[in-house]
Amino acid sequence: MTVKLDFEECLKDSPRFRAEIELVQTDVSELETRLEKLVKQCQAMLEAGRVYCQTSKSFVNGLRDLGHHCSGDKTMEECLDKFSLKLSIILEAQGEVIETTQKSVKTKLQNFVKESVRCFFI
Repeated sequence: MTVKLDFEECLKDSPRFRAEIELVQTDVSELETRLEKLVKQCQAMLEAGRVYCQTSKSFVNGLRDLGHHCSGDKTMEECLDKFSLKLSIILEAQGEVIETTQKSVKTKLQNFVKESVRCFFI
């Protein structure tokens, strides 16, 4: 049985075409590696941010305790209370930024790597 090959079909599966496919697969693999590294860096940044916020909250509690200890000096107590309140507000905002980054950047980046980039290899 003789099988006739169409010329266009021969061109589609040429050595040049296969080499281009291999180049694209290499590029996608490198992109996946870089994205996975970025996800790990984002995770490390988020974890460091959480540790920073927790440590800072302990510092704020220490300021409040000191303010209560200085109840005899109204000026000192008032200054420490105001400072700890303002610092608490800043820390709350930083915590929200960390959680937003977690939800929007890290999670979406992980999903992109899993669903979009890896589908090129399947």
